[in-house]
Amino acid sequence: MTSTLLKGLRVVELCEVWAGPMAGSLLGDLGADVIKVESFPRNSMTRPLATVQPWPGEGPAFERSPIHHISNRNKRNIALNLRSEGGIEAMRRLLREADVFFEGYSAGTVEGLGFGWEVAHELNPNLIYLSLPGWGAKGPYQGYVTLGSGLDAAAGHTIVRGYPDRPVEDTQPIYHSDATGALAIVFAAVTALQQRERTGTGTFVDISQIEVLNWHLPALVADWAVNHRRQERVGNTDPLIVPHRCYRAAAGEAGEDSWVFVAAEDDAQWNALAGAVGHPEWAKRGHPWATITGRLAHRDEIDGALAEFVASGTAEEIADRLSSAGAIAAPAVAPWSLLSNPQLQARNWLQYVDHPYVGTQVFPGFLWEVEPDEPSWDRPSGLVGECNREVLADLGFSEAEIEDLYAQGAVGDRYG
Repeated sequence: MTSTLLKGLRVVELCEVWAGPMAGSLLGDLGADVIKVESFPRNSMTRPLATVQPWPGEGPAFERSPIHHISNRNKRNIALNLRSEGGIEAMRRLLREADVFFEGYSAGTVEGLGFGWEVAHELNPNLIYLSLPGWGAKGPYQGYVTLGSGLDAAAGHTIVRGYPDRPVEDTQPIYHSDATGALAIVFAAVTALQQRERTGTGTFVDISQIEVLNWHLPALVADWAVNHRRQERVGNTDPLIVPHRCYRAAAGEAGEDSWVFVAAEDDAQWNALAGAVGHPEWAKRGHPWATITGRLAHRDEIDGALAEFVASGTAEEIADRLSSAGAIAAPAVAPWSLLSNPQLQARNWLQYVDHPYVGTQVFPGFLWEVEPDEPSWDRPSGLVGECNREVLADLGFSEAEIEDLYAQGAVGDRYG
């Protein structure tokens, strides 16, 4: 079973893509009853009607999108047309009974649908209302639309990550704001609930995703403000540490690329590294590489020497040799190598989840373990409108009224 820390709390999620949906999953992991409201008849961005890389299996592509599955566990799904009278009424009833509501559209979108803070607070004075537009709910950027790529660029992160010999735009489509935004929502929801315990009333929380991200990148601004110095892209190196880099090792048994990360932060680690490499003289007094300043001045020569050594064995062999001697070294592994990681296996972190359309898949586990509850993926990613009837009945709709909602297109269970 999932944790019971938030058992008894109802959370309504009106979000798409990653940050908001992941926050809903985390709240569900903690035991909250999370009801995910999906748009209908318009499909959400992570439910494409056709995709070039769906998981194999039976059924429509919008039920087999990997990114949707990963960020939407432990929720009940309902698909509403919020531009219909029936959909509006269902949403109003959801908000009346919710403890927490959070929405992740551009500022003004949800207000335009008739569910802004003032309306929601009147419906339910105890409601915690979290708004998380990319730029915040107010300000000159109100209404601007963005996703993680835009936030990453606007925060200055894009221009400093990556490799100095490659174009600025040559970065992986993995954005830090997706993680920071999700965790900020969970933190804000839990702290606002604590405040409600003291005050007896709900509150509005304006979360600007760009402002949350900026706090994770303080060096970018501080280095300029204090030193008038612009940070450059450094790839795998560190301006103040030599060595600090990924080196190509010998190919593995299957002939695949093999890389190992090596670093020595201080003289003790450098001494261990030099001995393990077979050149203890590199750390002897008088050698130009024996001091931190000397190593900084001879980065290229050191990199060349270590590249030659690392190429003599596989990444695993080199990493074991160096780390056992007291230096810093670790093989660079592919994402799928997590499947055989002994630490993750011992902690039962990987989750094997059954789904009616994609079969059994392996998923990342949970951010925390809460004793005595055993974390679990109680609900896989829900089908479109999978819990329509269940949730609507909870809200007091009769079977006849639910049938009428389907007939008028206020709710649905498929796209296209």
